[in-house]
Amino acid sequence: MSAPHTTWPTVSNRLMRLLIFIFIEFWLFPWQVLAAIAYTAKVWWKTNPAKISGTASEISNIRLILHTAGTRPDQPTARLSPHLPAHGTVIAWLLGSFGLASRWSGWHFSWTEFPVTLPSVFNSMIGHRTGFFDRVLAEAIDPKGRHPVKQIVILGAGWDTRAWGLLADTDARIFEVDMPPTQSAKRAALEGAGLPTDRITFVETDFATKTWIQAIVERGFDQALPTFFLWEGVTMYLPSEAVDAVLDEVGRLAPGSRIAFDFLSHELLHAKPPFEKLGKLLKRGMKLYSNEPLLYGISTEPPVREHVERIAAAHGLELADYEPFGPEDEAFGGVTVAIRRS
Repeated sequence: MSAPHTTWPTVSNRLMRLLIFIFIEFWLFPWQVLAAIAYTAKVWWKTNPAKISGTASEISNIRLILHTAGTRPDQPTARLSPHLPAHGTVIAWLLGSFGLASRWSGWHFSWTEFPVTLPSVFNSMIGHRTGFFDRVLAEAIDPKGRHPVKQIVILGAGWDTRAWGLLADTDARIFEVDMPPTQSAKRAALEGAGLPTDRITFVETDFATKTWIQAIVERGFDQALPTFFLWEGVTMYLPSEAVDAVLDEVGRLAPGSRIAFDFLSHELLHAKPPFEKLGKLLKRGMKLYSNEPLLYGISTEPPVREHVERIAAAHGLELADYEPFGPEDEAFGGVTVAIRRS
């Protein structure tokens, strides 16, 4: 007879939180819709024509919501967001207000949960990989770790703000690599936000057309030092040749160097079972919204880890960590770390 008495308060508390969330959103939602429309218009008619990454804003928006929800504090993202080309102060505040409604009510959903409950779902993918990369990056810069790195290279950095957060106190040298339009827009936003850039070496390049390793070497990168490469939200937009070239370069660097990256399922990108409907919807949506077609995927037919291990080994790397997006038997992608052993 005691079970109903111990369960009921939990159920009633959750229901109350949900009702408070709905009440707050009743007043905020019309303004959030207007902000989403204005944001989308800026993406279509401002950032896309200027070849500024649209997908970078998707990651930044989720991190802003996590920050305002209080589940993953990220003050640098909160400061940067109003200055991004598809935002502005009002749009940034209203997009972040999804998190405020969650924090004020105590009701959390996939966009505001952090750490993410595993197995993750499609809507919590960005939160999942953010937590994974936060963890492995913190391990890499730990001076008491097995292979502490001396350099950090963020490939396709977009609006990432870890250099002003998680990496704010590291002695490792930090390089941010991205295409010129996106990096130029970020540097302008950083200046507007008052975030210092003296610790960061910015390197402009295009993974698909230019040798990025030469570009960072020209800016002082030391190939003899163990390095951590963060490659978040990029592989799926590149041809397989470009992905192979990056992994080849990392496989030739100093022992202890490692690369952390995420990927989507080959079956998802090609709308094959079990992702026929989701794959078609995703590809259409990406082409329409950001004009960045999805190109590269890794097979997620079980066992997924073995597919990733083979790819790492083909480039002189060893799989050091891996987590699937979703359940192992229906993974729609994953996150991984591959290391250059001695």
